[in-house]
Amino acid sequence: MTQQTQPIDLRAFDVFAFCRNGASLAGEIAVRELPRIIAETSAEAPATAAAEAFSYRVSGFVSNEASAPGAPVRQRSYIELAVTGQVWLDCQRCLQVYAQPVSTSMRFEVVGSEAEADAAPMDDDEVDVIAGSKQFDLVELIEDEILLSLPVAPKHEVCPSVHESLVTGADGQVEPEEPEEEKRPSPFAALASLKQKH
Repeated sequence: MTQQTQPIDLRAFDVFAFCRNGASLAGEIAVRELPRIIAETSAEAPATAAAEAFSYRVSGFVSNEASAPGAPVRQRSYIELAVTGQVWLDCQRCLQVYAQPVSTSMRFEVVGSEAEADAAPMDDDEVDVIAGSKQFDLVELIEDEILLSLPVAPKHEVCPSVHESLVTGADGQVEPEEPEEEKRPSPFAALASLKQKH
Protein backbone atom coordinates (compact mmCIF):
# COMPACT_ATOMS: atom_id res chain seq x y z
CA MET A 1 0.00 0.00 0.00
CA THR A 2 1.34 3.41 -0.97
CA GLN A 3 0.80 6.66 0.86
CA GLN A 4 -0.59 9.32 -1.48
CA THR A 5 2.14 11.93 -1.94
CA GLN A 6 0.67 14.18 -4.65
CA PRO A 7 -1.99 16.68 -3.56
CA ILE A 8 -5.43 15.21 -4.19
CA ASP A 9 -8.73 16.99 -4.75
CA LEU A 10 -11.02 15.26 -2.25
CA ARG A 11 -14.06 16.38 -4.24
CA ALA A 12 -12.86 15.07 -7.61
CA PHE A 13 -10.33 12.24 -7.82
CA ASP A 14 -10.02 8.98 -9.76
CA VAL A 15 -11.17 6.42 -7.19
CA PHE A 16 -10.51 3.51 -9.56
CA ALA A 17 -6.82 4.48 -9.96
CA PHE A 18 -6.68 5.05 -6.19
CA CYS A 19 -7.77 1.44 -5.63
CA ARG A 20 -5.51 -0.01 -8.36
CA ASN A 21 -2.52 1.75 -6.83
CA GLY A 22 -3.32 0.50 -3.32
CA ALA A 23 -3.11 4.10 -2.20
CA SER A 24 -4.02 5.57 1.17
CA LEU A 25 -4.39 9.03 2.60
CA ALA A 26 -5.34 10.65 5.89
CA GLY A 27 -6.20 14.15 6.99
CA GLU A 28 -8.78 16.44 8.54
CA ILE A 29 -11.81 18.23 7.18
CA ALA A 30 -13.42 21.17 8.97
CA VAL A 31 -17.07 21.11 9.99
CA ARG A 32 -17.58 24.36 8.05
CA GLU A 33 -16.92 22.40 4.84
CA LEU A 34 -19.77 19.98 5.58
CA PRO A 35 -23.09 21.81 5.10
CA ARG A 36 -25.28 18.85 6.02
CA ILE A 37 -23.40 18.46 9.32
CA ILE A 38 -23.81 22.18 10.03
CA ALA A 39 -27.56 21.74 9.43
CA GLU A 40 -27.66 19.04 12.14
CA THR A 41 -25.54 21.05 14.59
CA SER A 42 -27.33 22.58 17.58
CA ALA A 43 -28.01 26.32 17.47
CA GLU A 44 -26.54 26.36 21.01
CA ALA A 45 -23.22 24.84 19.92
CA PRO A 46 -20.03 26.68 20.94
CA ALA A 47 -18.90 29.42 18.58
CA THR A 48 -15.83 27.31 17.76
CA ALA A 49 -17.91 24.34 16.53
CA ALA A 50 -17.61 25.23 12.82
CA ALA A 51 -13.82 25.36 13.16
CA GLU A 52 -13.63 21.86 14.64
CA ALA A 53 -12.51 19.08 12.31
CA PHE A 54 -13.16 15.44 11.57
CA SER A 55 -10.17 13.16 11.08
CA TYR A 56 -10.41 10.69 8.23
CA ARG A 57 -8.34 7.83 6.88
CA VAL A 58 -9.05 6.17 3.53
CA SER A 59 -7.26 3.35 1.73
CA GLY A 60 -7.93 1.55 -1.55
CA PHE A 61 -7.16 -1.93 -2.84
CA VAL A 62 -8.26 -4.50 -5.41
CA SER A 63 -9.09 -8.15 -4.89
CA ASN A 64 -9.62 -11.04 -7.33
CA GLU A 65 -12.79 -12.81 -6.28
CA ALA A 66 -16.10 -14.22 -7.51
CA SER A 67 -19.38 -12.45 -6.81
CA ALA A 68 -20.96 -15.84 -5.98
CA PRO A 69 -19.86 -19.49 -5.74
CA GLY A 70 -19.19 -20.77 -9.25
CA ALA A 71 -19.22 -17.28 -10.78
CA PRO A 72 -16.24 -16.07 -12.82
CA VAL A 73 -13.41 -14.51 -10.84
CA ARG A 74 -12.99 -10.80 -11.53
CA GLN A 75 -11.05 -7.91 -10.08
CA ARG A 76 -13.08 -5.96 -7.55
CA SER A 77 -12.16 -2.54 -6.16
CA TYR A 78 -12.58 -1.50 -2.51
CA ILE A 79 -11.99 1.50 -0.31
CA GLU A 80 -11.95 1.52 3.48
CA LEU A 81 -12.94 4.74 5.25
CA ALA A 82 -12.64 5.65 8.93
CA VAL A 83 -13.86 8.95 10.39
CA THR A 84 -13.64 10.34 13.93
CA GLY A 85 -14.77 13.61 15.48
CA GLN A 86 -17.83 15.06 17.18
CA VAL A 87 -21.11 16.80 16.37
CA TRP A 88 -22.85 19.22 18.75
CA LEU A 89 -26.47 18.09 19.21
CA ASP A 90 -29.41 18.91 21.48
CA CYS A 91 -30.11 16.24 24.10
CA GLN A 92 -33.72 15.05 23.71
CA ARG A 93 -33.90 14.35 27.45
CA CYS A 94 -32.57 17.49 29.14
CA LEU A 95 -32.63 19.80 26.07
CA GLN A 96 -29.05 20.93 26.65
CA VAL A 97 -26.38 20.93 23.96
CA TYR A 98 -23.74 18.19 24.10
CA ALA A 99 -20.91 16.81 21.96
CA GLN A 100 -21.87 13.52 20.29
CA PRO A 101 -18.72 11.47 19.57
CA VAL A 102 -18.37 10.11 16.04
CA SER A 103 -16.22 7.08 15.29
CA THR A 104 -17.17 5.13 12.21
CA SER A 105 -15.44 2.82 9.76
CA MET A 106 -16.78 1.11 6.67
CA ARG A 107 -15.59 -0.88 3.65
CA PHE A 108 -17.08 -0.03 0.25
CA GLU A 109 -16.97 -1.98 -2.97
CA VAL A 110 -16.53 0.51 -5.81
CA VAL A 111 -18.48 -0.37 -8.97
CA GLY A 112 -18.69 1.29 -12.35
CA SER A 113 -22.19 2.81 -12.33
CA GLU A 114 -25.19 3.75 -10.20
CA ALA A 115 -27.20 0.99 -11.89
CA GLU A 116 -24.60 -1.59 -10.86
CA ALA A 117 -24.59 -0.27 -7.31
CA ASP A 118 -28.41 -0.36 -7.14
CA ALA A 119 -28.44 -3.96 -8.43
CA ALA A 120 -25.92 -5.18 -5.83
CA PRO A 121 -27.28 -7.47 -3.08
CA MET A 122 -27.87 -5.74 0.26
CA ASP A 123 -27.12 -8.74 2.47
CA ASP A 124 -23.61 -7.79 3.60
CA ASP A 125 -23.48 -5.45 6.60
CA GLU A 126 -19.68 -5.31 6.40
CA VAL A 127 -19.48 -3.96 2.83
CA ASP A 128 -21.56 -1.27 1.14
CA VAL A 129 -21.59 -0.81 -2.65
CA ILE A 130 -21.04 2.62 -4.18
CA ALA A 131 -20.65 3.95 -7.71
CA GLY A 132 -17.15 5.18 -8.41
CA SER A 133 -15.93 7.68 -10.98
CA LYS A 134 -12.83 9.54 -12.11
CA GLN A 135 -14.32 12.62 -10.39
CA PHE A 136 -15.23 10.93 -7.11
CA ASP A 137 -16.35 13.12 -4.19
CA LEU A 138 -14.79 11.72 -1.02
CA VAL A 139 -16.07 14.65 1.08
CA GLU A 140 -19.67 13.69 0.28
CA LEU A 141 -18.97 10.09 1.32
CA ILE A 142 -17.38 11.28 4.59
CA GLU A 143 -20.43 13.45 5.28
CA ASP A 144 -22.78 10.54 4.51
CA GLU A 145 -20.98 8.31 7.00
CA ILE A 146 -21.04 10.95 9.74
CA LEU A 147 -24.80 11.46 9.27
CA LEU A 148 -25.48 7.71 9.33
CA SER A 149 -23.57 7.41 12.62
CA LEU A 150 -25.68 10.02 14.45
CA PRO A 151 -28.37 8.78 16.85
CA VAL A 152 -32.04 9.19 15.88
CA ALA A 153 -32.79 10.48 19.40
CA PRO A 154 -29.65 12.28 20.66
CA LYS A 155 -29.08 11.99 24.43
CA HIS A 156 -26.34 12.45 27.00
CA GLU A 157 -25.18 9.19 28.55
CA VAL A 158 -25.88 10.95 31.85
CA CYS A 159 -27.62 14.33 31.74
CA PRO A 160 -25.92 17.06 33.82
CA SER A 161 -29.32 18.30 35.03
CA VAL A 162 -33.00 17.54 34.70
CA HIS A 163 -35.10 19.80 32.49
CA GLU A 164 -37.75 21.77 34.39
CA SER A 165 -40.54 20.10 32.39
CA LEU A 166 -39.69 16.85 34.20
CA VAL A 167 -39.93 18.37 37.67
CA THR A 168 -43.27 18.55 39.53
CA GLY A 169 -44.37 20.37 42.68
CA ALA A 170 -42.52 22.73 44.99
CA ASP A 171 -40.44 19.93 46.45
CA GLY A 172 -38.59 19.59 43.16
CA GLN A 173 -39.32 15.87 42.82
CA VAL A 174 -38.69 14.37 39.43
CA GLU A 175 -41.51 12.59 37.67
CA PRO A 176 -40.84 8.89 37.17
CA GLU A 177 -39.75 8.06 33.66
CA GLU A 178 -42.16 6.21 31.41
CA PRO A 179 -41.33 2.65 30.38
CA GLU A 180 -38.80 2.53 27.55
CA GLU A 181 -41.28 1.30 24.94
CA GLU A 182 -43.65 4.20 25.72
CA LYS A 183 -41.12 7.01 25.86
CA ARG A 184 -39.05 6.13 22.80
CA PRO A 185 -39.61 8.97 20.29
CA SER A 186 -40.63 8.29 16.72
CA PRO A 187 -37.75 8.77 14.23
CA PHE A 188 -40.08 11.04 12.26
CA ALA A 189 -40.76 13.18 15.33
CA ALA A 190 -37.02 13.52 15.91
CA LEU A 191 -36.47 14.57 12.29
CA ALA A 192 -39.33 17.06 12.52
CA SER A 193 -37.89 18.62 15.66
CA LEU A 194 -34.47 18.98 14.01
CA LYS A 195 -36.01 20.65 10.97
CA GLN A 196 -37.94 23.11 13.16
CA LYS A 197 -34.67 24.25 14.73
CA HIS A 198 -33.17 25.26 11.39
